Amino acid sequence: MSTWLENLKTNFKNKEVVIVHGNVRDIYFEQKTSLIYNNLTNLFQTIAKTPSYQFRRLLIYDPVSPERETDLKNNTTTESKVVEAEQKLAKWTATYLTNDQENSLAIVYYLDKLVAYNQSGYSDAEMKIILRIEKLIENITPNNRLVLVALRDTMIPVELYTSSPKVAVLPIPVPDKIDRDAFLLRKLGIEYKNLDLLGGLSDGLFLKDLDNIIKSIPVEAGKIKQLSSVEIRQLINKYRIGDQEDQWQKLNYEKLAAAKEWFISTEGVGGQDNAIQKVVDVMAIAKAGLAGIASGNTSKPKGVLFFAGPSGVGKTTIAKKLAKFLFGSEDNFIRFDMSEFADAHTESKLIGSPPGYVGYEKGGMLTGAVKEKPFSVVLFDEIEKAHPRIMDIFLQLIDEGRLTDSRGQTVFFTETVIIFTSNIGTRTKDNQGHENILTNEIDGVKVEGTESEILAQIRKLEGISPEKKSEMIQKHFIWAVRNYFSQEISRPELLNRIGNDIIPFNFINEPKIQKTIIMSHCRRIKDDFEDVKKNSGFKLEYTPNLADFLINMYKDDISDSGGREITTVIKDTIIKPLAIPVLEAEDRGMTNIRFMVDVINNKIIVNASEQVN
Repeated sequence: MSTWLENLKTNFKNKEVVIVHGNVRDIYFEQKTSLIYNNLTNLFQTIAKTPSYQFRRLLIYDPVSPERETDLKNNTTTESKVVEAEQKLAKWTATYLTNDQENSLAIVYYLDKLVAYNQSGYSDAEMKIILRIEKLIENITPNNRLVLVALRDTMIPVELYTSSPKVAVLPIPVPDKIDRDAFLLRKLGIEYKNLDLLGGLSDGLFLKDLDNIIKSIPVEAGKIKQLSSVEIRQLINKYRIGDQEDQWQKLNYEKLAAAKEWFISTEGVGGQDNAIQKVVDVMAIAKAGLAGIASGNTSKPKGVLFFAGPSGVGKTTIAKKLAKFLFGSEDNFIRFDMSEFADAHTESKLIGSPPGYVGYEKGGMLTGAVKEKPFSVVLFDEIEKAHPRIMDIFLQLIDEGRLTDSRGQTVFFTETVIIFTSNIGTRTKDNQGHENILTNEIDGVKVEGTESEILAQIRKLEGISPEKKSEMIQKHFIWAVRNYFSQEISRPELLNRIGNDIIPFNFINEPKIQKTIIMSHCRRIKDDFEDVKKNSGFKLEYTPNLADFLINMYKDDISDSGGREITTVIKDTIIKPLAIPVLEAEDRGMTNIRFMVDVINNKIIVNASEQVN
C-alpha cells in the first residue's frame, strides 16, 4: 500500500491531474509515517495539509452531495448546495483550478457514475461533461491539482487520459502481504504469535476487513487474546466465505487413516490404489495446515491434483467420492467439461461477461458455483481441450486461491480442492490436429510414435511382470503431461504449480479388479432400484456367478474402456432385460415381487416371483 502512496505523492509533484481507480473504498496505511487513513478523503486532507505541497484550498465534489470547500489556512469548511456536474466543472475551470496564485486540490468522486466509458458513444449530456473535464485538464495551472476517482479503469473515458501529458492514471491495489503484515503489526504489536499466519491467510482481503477482524478478537485481562491457528482460520473465513461451517474441521486423523479403505471397499473404487493413496496424502497435507506453506502462500486451494490416464478408469469417480469423503455429499462436486471452453471468448463463461456484454447479469459459472459452495471439489475435465487463454485463469486460481469475477467480486478458492483431468498420453493428434510423433525412453525401453501408439507398444511388451508394465504406463502418462505443458503449449509455469501432483491412473486389466467394480455397480443398482420401487415392495437379486459371467464375456472391452464399458455392459445385460418384467408386474398391480437376474445357458434371464414371507 505504501508503494502506491509514494507513487501518488510523486505524481502530485509532476502531474496536474491524477486519476485513481481500484481499491478506492478501503482504509489505508502508510508504513513510512505509520499513519492510518480511514478513507480517501482523510488521505487527501492529510496530503493537502502537508507543507511541501502548500495547498490552500481543498475542494470535494460528488454528484449527490453538497460541495465541500475547506480553507486549509484557516481550517474552516463550508458546504454549498448540490449542483450539476457540468456547472461545477465550469466554475472550477473559470476560477480555482486555472488560478496560478492560490493552490487548490480538487477531488471528483464517482467519475465512472458521472460519465462511464461507452465504446458505442455518449449521450449529449455525457459528452458535455467529458468536454468540461477535458477543458479543465487543458487549462489547469501547474500549482493546482485535480484528482478523479473511479471504481474501475475500464469505466474511465479514454478521452480523459489519452495523449494527455498532464494526466497520470494510478491503480490503488488490494493490500499485499507486506501491507497486511505492516498493518497488523501496527494494530496488534510484534508480540502477537500468529501475526504471520493472520497476514498470510488474509490474502485478498481489504485492510477494512482486517480492522474488523482485529476488533472481533476477544480481549482477556486488557490484552487481545492469542487465538489458535484454527480459530484464526475460522475468523478469517467469515470475511472470505461468510458464516459457514468449516467442513475441514470434521476431517481428523482417524478418518484420514481409513480413507484408502473407504474409497476401495465402501465406495467400490477398484484398481487405482496408488492414485487413491496420493490423493489421501495431499488431503493429509491440507488437514495439517501445510498446504501452500512451501511457496509461502497459505491462501492457496487446499490441494491441486492432476489426474492423467485413459478414459473410464475412475478419474471423475474418485473426484466425486473425494467430495463425499471431505464434505459429506457429492453435491459438493463441481465439474466443468473443458471441451465447452475451446474458444477464447468462452473465458467469460467461467468468470462472467464484461459490463455491457450479453450475459453480464448472470455472472461466471465457476465463480458463481464456488461462491455458493466454497467447500467443494472442483473438477476441470479434459483440460487439454480448453483454450490457452483459460490457462491464465487456472494459473491465478492456483497461485492466489481467488478469482475476481466480471462484476469485481472476489471469490475465494481457499477451501476447495482443484482437480484437473486429462487424456493426454492416449491421443493420436496434438491440439492443432497434427499427428505428433514423439520419442521417449522408459526404463531402458525406447518407444516412438503418437501418444496412443507409444501406449500400445508398452501394453504389448512381453517378458515383464504386470506390475512393471503398470509402472511403465504410469511413467508414460506423467511424461506425456509434462511434454504437453512444456513443449506443446509452452506453459511450463502451470506445470510448475502442479509439481509432483500428477497422478497417473491404471488400465483396469485384472479380472479380480473388474469383478470388484462390477459387483459395486450391481450393489448400487440394487439399492437404487429398491429405493425407487419401495412402495411396490420390489426386490432385486443376482445369481452368484453373474460377475464372473460378465468378465468372461467382456473382459477385453473392459480392459480397453474401463468403467464406462462396465456401465454399458450392465445397461445392456441387466437393465434392459429387467425393464419388461418390471413393467408387466406393475401393469398387473403386483407387489412384493422378487426379480432374480440369473445366467442360464450363457444368457442373462430375469425371473419374477412372489416373495416368500
